[in-house]
Amino acid sequence: MNLELIEENGKISLYVPSNKPLKEIYNLISKLQSSEIDVVRVDRLSLDQMKLIWVLCKEYGELIGYTPIEMREILENEFCSKREIEYFSISPFKRDACSLDTATAFIQFIIEHSINQDYNLLIHEGKGVNQRIKHAREVVPDIRKYVLMCLLKKRCAVCGKIHDIDLHHWDSVNTIGGYEHDNGLQTRFISLCREHHTLFHNIGEKEFSNKWHLEGIWLSVNIVKELKKVYPNHFKAFKEENYGGNNG
Repeated sequence: MNLELIEENGKISLYVPSNKPLKEIYNLISKLQSSEIDVVRVDRLSLDQMKLIWVLCKEYGELIGYTPIEMREILENEFCSKREIEYFSISPFKRDACSLDTATAFIQFIIEHSINQDYNLLIHEGKGVNQRIKHAREVVPDIRKYVLMCLLKKRCAVCGKIHDIDLHHWDSVNTIGGYEHDNGLQTRFISLCREHHTLFHNIGEKEFSNKWHLEGIWLSVNIVKELKKVYPNHFKAFKEENYGGNNG
């Protein structure tokens, strides 16, 4: 029987599969009370990670016409294939449950996958008047990779819009002598729609960062090369011939 003991607010709860008969559960409790318990540490995803994966698969699936189970299978097959790992369970109660790190990487993968496919993933929590809508950036494990993916896909890192997107210098371009001296390696960057670009200049870097929990990121030579294709009017001082070899 797959089960889990969890301490919550000073109380220990025993989680068991809902399809198990009450008699079997009570027999198990009796054994627990009368036997010594061996503590076996296992590295498995958390319940919160499991719930988030299912929510992401549900929201993503609804956008393209798949059930949550179908969407999870599609994404996990692609994820496992790329990493050359075995298919895993996302239930912490199963023996083949994935690790905490694998679950974190899978959540990151789902969000980046949706961006790469030009979908704006929103997460609905609660119902009716109490419903709250979260953006993917609020739950993504690695915010830097998220900002980078938005830059590459020319998407607003705040709201997910794909129209009228600006490459924004997080740090003032005046500190490097203006746009003519910009090689992409001396300031941080983020992609913003016109609305949020204007808001950044109106409220300033600190308040903007506190409000959206975002910051610009530093670029590598190889990333600048890729972004020059996306934003051809930027990085005027970047000369590719000056950077030989692999500069990831």
